[in-house]
Amino acid sequence: MRLEIDPYDRSYILYNIGLIHTSNGEHTKALEYYFRALERNPFLPQAFNNMANIFASHFGQLAIIFLWTSGNLFHVAWQGNFESWVQDPLHVRPIAHAIWDPHFGQPAVEAFTRGGAPGPVNIAYSGVYQWWYTIGLRTNEDLYTGALFLLFISAISLIAGWLHLQPKWKPSVSWFKNAESRLNHHLSGLFGVSSLAWTGHLLHVAIPASRGEYVRWNNFLNVLPHPQGLGPLFTGQWNLYAQNPDSSSHLFGTSQGAGTAILTLLGGFHPQTQSLWLTDMAHHHLAIAFIFLIAGHMYRTNFGIGHSMKDLLDAHVPPGGRLGRITIRNRMRIMYWQEC
Repeated sequence: MRLEIDPYDRSYILYNIGLIHTSNGEHTKALEYYFRALERNPFLPQAFNNMANIFASHFGQLAIIFLWTSGNLFHVAWQGNFESWVQDPLHVRPIAHAIWDPHFGQPAVEAFTRGGAPGPVNIAYSGVYQWWYTIGLRTNEDLYTGALFLLFISAISLIAGWLHLQPKWKPSVSWFKNAESRLNHHLSGLFGVSSLAWTGHLLHVAIPASRGEYVRWNNFLNVLPHPQGLGPLFTGQWNLYAQNPDSSSHLFGTSQGAGTAILTLLGGFHPQTQSLWLTDMAHHHLAIAFIFLIAGHMYRTNFGIGHSMKDLLDAHVPPGGRLGRITIRNRMRIMYWQEC
């Protein structure tokens, strides 16, 4: 028995993994009954419609996440003491935000007035100060810039979510069945490009800042991450990027004990910060970017490169015997539970 339907349909996939094509007549009849019942399910069109709604809601979720992170940056820049903390991270207590509570009496005001603030405040224990300092942020202007950028991304995500809820722009069922494009997008676009972008930030901003050099858009093209620039990359002498790493006596944020390496595999933790070495992080993210940019070409889309999901399913040898019967039974139960 063979179901002549969309090769990406659930029935066709089940056929290829041995859930329909079986010599056991009992299982074949059970599957036929299951698919007939599934076709008569009045909630099936609504289920496909819900797929599009869930997809659009992901943009709304991203909008909330970006808005939340933007708020963290904004409140610290507005009511915190980030610039003071940067000057002496070991002794200045980081402020999360001010407390505006009319119910506070004088004893409460005095108890919560800390970190050199003029009024009651909450101390930040989340580690955002340390994280922002590590990735190269140094001023309130940096925090405001980051907050505005994330607010812009949040607005774009919200508009994209609304747009994909409109009938004209709502994705079709066939769009969701295009597994190859979806895999390529997530592997290359999401993981590969984002990891490469983060590597660029670490190399051009975070690592120079850890060595006392302030890099922003106005001097971005004038400050080389490595003294030899792109020379070792094009000549194949990549090992030069790992030579002369920061010493164990390197004072973070200054040039004292700083090296010139940008991509290392030192292992362990920085003895002063008890954190991973920034040059190790950059090396890690660059490797991740390289792997996923290649992995994004594993599945065939417009350019004829990579595998076809249909070919993979056609070439699959289904399990037989007792294992085959157990597989059929378990898969049918899982599918039934998913549809309920």
